[in-house]
Amino acid sequence: MIITLTPPQNITSIDLGTSTPKLGGVIDVSDFTNLQALFCYGNDLAAVTGYENNSNLATLLMYSNNLTGTLPSDLSNMTNLDAFYCNENQLTGPLPNLNGLSNLFIINCGDNQLSGPIPDISTFGLTTLIRFNIYGNNFTGTLTGFQSGAPSLQWIYCYNNNFTGFTGGVPGTLSQFQAFNNNFTQTAIDNILQAFVDAGGSNGILNVGGTGNSTPSAAGIANRSILAGRGWTVFTN
Repeated sequence: MIITLTPPQNITSIDLGTSTPKLGGVIDVSDFTNLQALFCYGNDLAAVTGYENNSNLATLLMYSNNLTGTLPSDLSNMTNLDAFYCNENQLTGPLPNLNGLSNLFIINCGDNQLSGPIPDISTFGLTTLIRFNIYGNNFTGTLTGFQSGAPSLQWIYCYNNNFTGFTGGVPGTLSQFQAFNNNFTQTAIDNILQAFVDAGGSNGILNVGGTGNSTPSAAGIANRSILAGRGWTVFTN
């Protein structure tokens, strides 16, 4: 029997599926230079490597594994990336650089152990981003840059972190902002409420309550009432 193996550079999609027992170990895709889609979620993988400089890779789904260590520091060379899922792992370290990823429409890094501040994304040009999921981590500092850096956002899930500040605006497309269980100051809470009033949207969900977050000032309470009048469901402490 003659077995012919396809050269790695000719493979455009890899789907590892699920099996019993689940796949473990390390997946290195650095030789798959024309890879466009990698599906390796729902296994017991310890690491996925070699993807960060692949400009052809569009879809990377590696959630629900046992990934440890840090994410690549820079994903900006992945110019065709449109979906990046690494949620439900044990990853540490900062959020990667996303500058210039104009095709990215969803990033989900939730339920890991990522930490540090989130960069100001106002200059990142994430023009197609609709979902920004960074919930369930240890991020700190100030959230900013959404209005100009991600003008198409519809969902921001940043709950269960340690954020303290918020500056700037939000796009009018934003319909869900789940930021409960952080450490937002009263100024930050007021800034968030003001940003949503200024954005002019309606009929969304805004949750800045929960453990750790401060209560709004009188001005914030007034803005909460304005939003309620526009059909928003607003949760504060």
